Amino acid sequence: MSPRGPHSSASGGGREDCWSQGATGTLIDAWGDCYLRLNRGNLRQKDWQKVAAAVNSSHDGPKPRKTDVQCKNRIDTLKKKFKVERAKPSPSKWPFFQRLDSLIGANASATKKSPATSLTVKPKPAAFSKGSKLSESMCDDDDDGADEVKKAHRVEDVELSDGAACRELARAILKFGEIYERVESSKQQQMMELERQRLEFAKDFEFQRMNMFVDAQLEMEKLKRQKLQALTGLLSITSPGSIGFATN
Repeated sequence: MSPRGPHSSASGGGREDCWSQGATGTLIDAWGDCYLRLNRGNLRQKDWQKVAAAVNSSHDGPKPRKTDVQCKNRIDTLKKKFKVERAKPSPSKWPFFQRLDSLIGANASATKKSPATSLTVKPKPAAFSKGSKLSESMCDDDDDGADEVKKAHRVEDVELSDGAACRELARAILKFGEIYERVESSKQQQMMELERQRLEFAKDFEFQRMNMFVDAQLEMEKLKRQKLQALTGLLSITSPGSIGFATN
């Protein structure tokens, strides 16, 4: 199989992704140092690039060269393998178990290393150096886990740089400001509408009150006229002239 370019190998698939024991040990050391330096936090893309550079610059560096994505995928596969080995009742014979147990095991916090200032590559035991020459073109015993991982739909983490994160934060703040402005504008319009309705209601109420007052005044004047007419008629009937006329 012809080797692929750097862009085509970013997917981490195919037989080019096979790792020897020596390359795997170098990867664990480089990743472990960076992992501890970040206080057991997630590695960024630039960190994975440094890990890949450490793997490719080792004395038994793999061919073809490994990418940062392949290194990340390999670590994910090793973590799954470690969980399987840890679940077994008997002590694991997997050569990388002790290294990973000191990094991500249950007692990893008790053996936490002090932060390192730079990536360091530890020398490999003689057994690993010999084994790497025999297994340079072969995958180790956990390739089945790698095949399962490659069959699944994998979504790589997209890490934003500081500038991109600031832009996203500024965009979110502007969006929030626009929403707040629309809400406040809507509240002001509602308050203005309520005030207009209140004024109209007060105007109608005052108009009706004045009408009722005028009607009451007119009714009182009408009653006064009726009483006056009745009194005038009564006086005209009982006046002395009218009585004398009746006697004659």
